[in-house]
Amino acid sequence: MGFDLLNLGTQGVLTAQRQLNTTGHNINNVNTKGYSRQSVIQDTNKAHWYAGNNYGAGVHVANVRRSFDQFAINELNLSTTNLNYSMDTEANLDVLNNMLSSLSAKKIPENINDWFDAVKTLADSPNEIGARKVVLEKSRLVSQSLNDFHDTVRQQNDDTNKKMDLVVERMNSIAEELKGIHKMMVKTPGPHNDLMDRHQKLIHELSEYTKVTITPRNNENSFNILIGTGHTLVSGTESSTLKMIPGKPDPQQRRLAMIEGEGVKAIQHDSIGGKLASLFELRDKTIPHIMDELGRVAIGFTGEVNRLQGQAIDLRGNVGSVMFSDINSEIAAKERAVISGNSSADVSVYIDDISMLKAGDYTLKYDGSQYTITKPTGEVQKVEPSGSPSTVLIDGMRVQIDSSLSAGERVLLRPSRSAAAAMQLAMNDPEKIAAQSYMSSETFAQGTADFRVLEAGNLKEFQVVVSPAANQFAVLDMKGKILLQPQPYPPEGPITVDGTTFELSSGALPNDKFAVNLVPSEGDNGNLLLMQNIQTNKVMDEGRSTVIDLYENLNTEMGLKKATATRLKEVSRVENEAAQSRVASVSGVNLDEEAANMMKFQQAYMASSRIMTAANETFDTLLRMS
Repeated sequence: MGFDLLNLGTQGVLTAQRQLNTTGHNINNVNTKGYSRQSVIQDTNKAHWYAGNNYGAGVHVANVRRSFDQFAINELNLSTTNLNYSMDTEANLDVLNNMLSSLSAKKIPENINDWFDAVKTLADSPNEIGARKVVLEKSRLVSQSLNDFHDTVRQQNDDTNKKMDLVVERMNSIAEELKGIHKMMVKTPGPHNDLMDRHQKLIHELSEYTKVTITPRNNENSFNILIGTGHTLVSGTESSTLKMIPGKPDPQQRRLAMIEGEGVKAIQHDSIGGKLASLFELRDKTIPHIMDELGRVAIGFTGEVNRLQGQAIDLRGNVGSVMFSDINSEIAAKERAVISGNSSADVSVYIDDISMLKAGDYTLKYDGSQYTITKPTGEVQKVEPSGSPSTVLIDGMRVQIDSSLSAGERVLLRPSRSAAAAMQLAMNDPEKIAAQSYMSSETFAQGTADFRVLEAGNLKEFQVVVSPAANQFAVLDMKGKILLQPQPYPPEGPITVDGTTFELSSGALPNDKFAVNLVPSEGDNGNLLLMQNIQTNKVMDEGRSTVIDLYENLNTEMGLKKATATRLKEVSRVENEAAQSRVASVSGVNLDEEAANMMKFQQAYMASSRIMTAANETFDTLLRMS
């Protein structure tokens, strides 16, 4: 009997001691981040059969249970991913908004408006060299401000790539740590309460960077950890490595990839979530959009100024040359097409209609028999190149394919991405500013034909008249004398009459007339007045926006995006706090509860000790009786 009592007391003392130890462990870790409350699960020992009855055999510790709710933890991980995505998105947009509000950014519209003021001053005295020099200086400042701000935005793009590298490096470190924990779990018997807390802490950090899914492995004390839409980062005691690889076709637009053994698998980052998704969105969407809009400002301004320069004559009586770098130079046209380095394709993009120009990436793809173009909106359009060389017209662009794409190849078309960086002042002689328009007031053209004088010769005054059937044209002097007999319309190339060369495109209506006066006239400011109108003419967005409007609209758009991101961040924060509360209600340590447990288990310990004392006294009594 004494022996049974001793066993009962011993088991009770040991059980109470382990309960006290576990309670103390909980109290010690009350402020440990990621710690889950533990509790001792005790169970009754199997009863002894004696003299026709079952006698209780005491208690034992069945398990030390970690308090957790997997559903609540999954919800916390997901809300953490969403919160970090929205927080980083807001922070990134805040940086870009501050950039757009900086002094360097504000110089763009200020310098453009200063240029218009200088042109207005020159219009009052078109022959004054000093005023002409001021226009050129203001032109230089316009191009410089666009160059500088484009470089600032591009630097932000480089910084984003560096942040991606740091995030990927940390994700790989987490994968290695998780693999190590899995190995420890496999080698040592469970339960692995503290290891599971470390495991969950790492998973929680990983969920800040990307969406995480966890599945237990069959018959093993380890897990499969998947990121994004199902890419296995850790599988039991094995892990993959993430890496940033060159983009295709743009090597600078690096992609996320996973190294699995000897293979490298690119990962679509569209739904990867977390900080990583925010960085990809910043680099691939937000920053390029700003660059595209700055490029459209540069193209709209330089295109209109250069166009008017080509429709007037300078102080020397020559047809005006470009003031800024030509938006359709061969170099600019080829830079707009991004082709893989090992490709034999040759594609150029020319801007024929700036009013139709859109921001964003176009993708030209060839499947072996059919060309398609995917617009920035995602719309896929089948196209049939025509002419020689093969040409495709879309959204104001003329895509020239000098060498065909290979089957399955794709080329990125970026009509305005680098235009702000490429903008340069091409004129250094103030006398070359074309103040006098060569189009006479007698011009009567209702069609869409483009008429341009390419070179001024002996013929200074003339008119080009389209026939009533619009199938011929003739060149006459201002008195109606025929200088060039009727020719087929439209002409196949430039026309030269008495040293003066002009070109006339298709689109003229019957009886359209283009009257030209190439005789220099001192004080003529007709073309300068047209240049002033660029400030208010809605030449962009299909006639809905001025050049300055593009910049103002960009500021407004980014401000709205920032406000939306702030609201979404607050919603994500509320959801995350609610998820944290649900996890804490299950896994958190309550000091009041632990204090009560400490008293309860202490009393149990003392009571069990008393059983052991009673067993000793009973045993001593039995010995004395014997």
